[in-house]
Amino acid sequence: MTSSAQSAALRAAAIEIAGRGWKVFPCRPGTKAALWHRQDHCRGGGVCAGGHVTPESLATSDVERVAARWSDGVPYNIAVYPGPSGLFILDCDIPKPGQPGGDDPDGWTQLQALAAERSGPLPDTYTIETPSGGRQLWYAAPPGCHLRGTVRHLASNVDTRGWGTYGLAPGSVRPDGSYGLLDDTDPVELPGWLVQANVERASMALSGRHERPVAAPDAYTAHVVRAECDRVATEPPGRRNKVLSTAAYALGQLVGAQLLDHEHARAELETAVTAWNTPASWGKDTGVIATSLAAGARNPRRINRRGPGRAA
Repeated sequence: MTSSAQSAALRAAAIEIAGRGWKVFPCRPGTKAALWHRQDHCRGGGVCAGGHVTPESLATSDVERVAARWSDGVPYNIAVYPGPSGLFILDCDIPKPGQPGGDDPDGWTQLQALAAERSGPLPDTYTIETPSGGRQLWYAAPPGCHLRGTVRHLASNVDTRGWGTYGLAPGSVRPDGSYGLLDDTDPVELPGWLVQANVERASMALSGRHERPVAAPDAYTAHVVRAECDRVATEPPGRRNKVLSTAAYALGQLVGAQLLDHEHARAELETAVTAWNTPASWGKDTGVIATSLAAGARNPRRINRRGPGRAA
């Protein structure tokens, strides 16, 4: 497919999704990275004059605005924000060797087993196939439920997308393939047993008497991600490959410790690499990210109990 044809197809897909009342926002072509600046890079101008504004709050279902945003001939991928769209997404992944859950059943099998264990229904709903061969089940969030996204909470190969997260719409494209529509059934309401399973507090396994996961994982992890990605984005030519490798390894350690979503880490690193403006090396750079993330995940970071901000 030519670039212009792909742009037109993504524009049509974005308009169709917005027409359903779902809130969308553009992503960088070929990636899962939202086309927006991070909070630590916010200059406080424009819509951010009163404080940093997130893509989730900017996402829109206004068809005219969506049509205009996707009209410049650039093949933007389509992020759908489940929270403001009244949706909740179950992301059933394929096991990745060398990463947490790599030796476990695939996410769809795990979800079916969980449904059988809890004697809960798993009704047909709007379903997408991901480039890796996984599937995403899109449900309508029950009225009054403010469900946030989770990582490996339901099972080792099942993530969820709710408030504070987003998923890619059908038609979106990555270097390894595209997101395809498997079932166009209108999203049905998320079964009650899945609501309960999603909000139950996950047990936290300790690796030893003096070790525990980060006390405030959101703040700690966000700080590390910002620091590593800033280091990548600002690195001049010469040592970029080494800096990218070490940054991806560091974030991979957080992924292995279940403090950071693998896809979020990958997307943030890919966004940092785009600052180099070196499209000819994109394939090599994404390969370095994938390899180093996986290597870091095999050596999870631990935090010393005596100092929540200090690695053990």
